[in-house]
Amino acid sequence: MKTGALTVLMSVGFVLPVLGQLNTLHNHYRPGDVLIKQQVEFINPGQSGANRLWDLSKLKTVNEEYTLRYDLPPLEGDSIYILGDKRYLKKKVADNELIVGSEHNTMYYYRLTNDSLLQQGHENPSVVLEYTKPMILMSFPLNYGQTTMSSYQSEGLYSGTVNIQTEGTMTTAADAYGKMILPPGDTLSPVLRVKTVQTIFDIPTGDSYTMDETNNAGKQLETCRWYSKGYRYPVFETIRNINLSDSTEIFKTAFFFPPQDHLYLDTDPENQALLDELWKDTENDTTTIDNEQSKTVMLEDIMSCKMYPNPVESYLNLEYELKEDAKVSFELYSLDGMPVK
Repeated sequence: MKTGALTVLMSVGFVLPVLGQLNTLHNHYRPGDVLIKQQVEFINPGQSGANRLWDLSKLKTVNEEYTLRYDLPPLEGDSIYILGDKRYLKKKVADNELIVGSEHNTMYYYRLTNDSLLQQGHENPSVVLEYTKPMILMSFPLNYGQTTMSSYQSEGLYSGTVNIQTEGTMTTAADAYGKMILPPGDTLSPVLRVKTVQTIFDIPTGDSYTMDETNNAGKQLETCRWYSKGYRYPVFETIRNINLSDSTEIFKTAFFFPPQDHLYLDTDPENQALLDELWKDTENDTTTIDNEQSKTVMLEDIMSCKMYPNPVESYLNLEYELKEDAKVSFELYSLDGMPVK
């Protein structure tokens, strides 16, 4: 019988984990994955914050089969990856470092470097665009309450003849979490919302150009994606493009990724393990809270764990007992869902 004790210094309250983080193992794009998402009518993504409820049960479908796929870049010979206008030696590229996402006649070029997911360009029959200063879409791990911001620059061609130059900022924030009622009526919880806001300013050529709101009001692309533990890709997405000068909408749309369809991926053992764990915890949850400010949690049938005092102000004592050998890990979260340890 194995026993152990742990004392943790904390400056915030303690609660059981309400949400896992997004990370490269469970949420990075993978070559070979093909997703079928449904285009649905747009809904207001709502406010940021904790314990939100998003009701999708009455959404109407616009397009039942909208395909998104991820692949490795094409190879030049057997040794060089081609990603847009850039070339990379295959032997110097890590697995899944370079990804091409294809949807709606557009190819998006991504690179994962130093745990940051970069967009390096995109192209379609009308536009070829390269980010000369790549745009950071997300930095892993990402938890509720975290925000990253970066600037970018791009250049390219429209219709093969018209030069394009843009610049702007990309802000990514895990700004809300809560519960979601899916179109079939099922409830998914918890879900984490990640909101990205990209500002886009054209850069006219010429010596007399200066950036100001008069000659270049710009546009703003707002995208919200909802993630749930055990699913590599979002379960819902809203997109809205607006003019910054007068806040008028250029377009808006939304997509539903049916969670059951995530399972048609050829293999995703990392996320399947999370789903198995969640289902098992739901079946075997025997959590009890007594009136003496102590908490005992039974995990399956092999471990007992006591945490005290509850609530905690400074020191949290954690004692656990195992009936057989097992790997043990703990996650600490603050009352607003922020990871502490």
